Amino acid sequence: MSSRSEQLTALIRTLSFAQRATADAWVRTSGLSRSQAFTLGYIEEHQENGVIARELSEMSGTTPASVASLLQGLEERGYITRTPSPDDSRVKLISVTPEGAEVVAGFQNDLAAEQERTFSVLDTEEQDRLIALLRRVADTLDS
Repeated sequence: MSSRSEQLTALIRTLSFAQRATADAWVRTSGLSRSQAFTLGYIEEHQENGVIARELSEMSGTTPASVASLLQGLEERGYITRTPSPDDSRVKLISVTPEGAEVVAGFQNDLAAEQERTFSVLDTEEQDRLIALLRRVADTLDS
């Protein structure tokens, strides 16, 4: 018999894998690669800070050439634009177009719907209690 901590870890992993499977299914239907979908979401979330290709390369642990190819594909689909930085014209700032934002919103909506379905077996009080317990465990990881 496994310990409580092993059981908890296994259950959390199962939930994580289920969420990943939902994300992967969405990516397959989107026509994007997993890297493109992740990058598009990252750019949208951080574009107010001025995302540049070097940041994407460092964040993802991929080569600048791979990032350039990935960005070219997103740009060709009309999901991103690259504009010269007002501070340094050699640097291109990357932002998401309205079409790209729609793609990101579609992903977020589908994922949220699946999360709602997953936790619908718990009533509101049970969900609140689970949140509180998991937050307590997560807070110990920060110290």
